[in-house]
Amino acid sequence: MKKINLSTHAIEKSDFLIAKEIIKPDIVVESGIKELDLILGGFKSGEITYIDGDSSLISSIPDQLCVNTYRTFHSDIIYIDAGMCADPYKISKYALKLEISPREILEHVHISRAFTVYQLATLIQDRLEQAIKRYKPQTLIIGRLPIFYLDSDVESKEAQVLLRTNLYKIRELTTKYDLITVFTNLDRKMLTNNIDVRKILHKEVDEVVMMKQTEISTKVELVKRQENTVILQLAKGQLRLQEFGMVI
Repeated sequence: MKKINLSTHAIEKSDFLIAKEIIKPDIVVESGIKELDLILGGFKSGEITYIDGDSSLISSIPDQLCVNTYRTFHSDIIYIDAGMCADPYKISKYALKLEISPREILEHVHISRAFTVYQLATLIQDRLEQAIKRYKPQTLIIGRLPIFYLDSDVESKEAQVLLRTNLYKIRELTTKYDLITVFTNLDRKMLTNNIDVRKILHKEVDEVVMMKQTEISTKVELVKRQENTVILQLAKGQLRLQEFGMVI
């Protein structure tokens, strides 16, 4: 009988498992902003990304993620609007830019609006998983997530408990359904005055993207990776040096 080298067999099996893990491709959707996508590598499934700052570009990112998710995966999107930021017209406009039917896109974007922190908690705790099972989305967006936790009518400790509870649930669902989850906040000053809410958010997400507006650009910082870049915002018709084969 041929003697089996058990140690060699074990190594080969181990190597196979490691290789299988390494070659597993990421499921990624891009923002549509070249500089951001290059530094971030796109928004990845199973991860939560939080975009914060005062850049005017932030407001367009959820719209572009809706279109790019459908264009890439032909899957649905769940968009929870916590600050009256979801705009079907803007989603349609971006779809037209990419020569995609706005009607087709909007049929796959499911928007729910919350007007209080308690309504938001109900959506996340009681209704979100049902919607995920029904629509099978690839991307979950929560626009202006922090706004209700900074409401002066909600006691600070209660707001923090609600935020932690909701973030735990979102993490659970993101992992369970392999979602691409993105939060936004378009008012950095709001969180500057509430360090506790900011700390909770930064701790519970996989990456924090800070986008700070300047006169002619947006400075982008990946807080956890400690990487940064700049997005030039030029006047209409103005060309960059790259257009002439020159790179800064």
